[in-house]
Amino acid sequence: MNEGLIARRYAKALYDFALEKDVSREIYDEMKLFERNSIAHPDLHKALSNPALTPEQKEMLLVTATGIDVGEVYVKFVRLLIKNHREMYMRSICLLYQRIYREANGIVRVRVLTATNMPAEMQEKIKAFVKRQVEKPLEFVFEVEPSILGGFIIQMGARQLDASSRRELKDISLKFLGQDLENVN
Repeated sequence: MNEGLIARRYAKALYDFALEKDVSREIYDEMKLFERNSIAHPDLHKALSNPALTPEQKEMLLVTATGIDVGEVYVKFVRLLIKNHREMYMRSICLLYQRIYREANGIVRVRVLTATNMPAEMQEKIKAFVKRQVEKPLEFVFEVEPSILGGFIIQMGARQLDASSRRELKDISLKFLGQDLENVN
């Protein structure tokens, strides 16, 4: 069966169950923590695929991977995944759950990429700027991407504001190339 289809079904089922239990926000927060920690510890996926681990050990891994004491719904969901041998899909499920939650609650995710860690006061200025442009609930994610060299890139859905040094250098080189091509005749 298609991994995307499996993850989508489980994420939707979890969202519906979390809504029913009135813990959809808590699950959302737990899924964000799981995602962050699974990125920081890429061996987690390998461990979940290890047939030598018992279901109890896999449960412990998935529960402690959030870094917090998780709620009962999260634990029940982890047990369901393990029972159905779907624990290796947890990261995909967690990403899809977050997307479902944001769409259902009208939350716009704003990614801000910088070449180095951005100081808190600059983060606040960017948040204020974006909040003036959008009247929906916003969720900011600040990421370091050294390849942009300097400046920043703000991504919000299909829109992007690229104020990076990489883009500026590309624009300058295209101008030089354009001038060279015009002078060939």
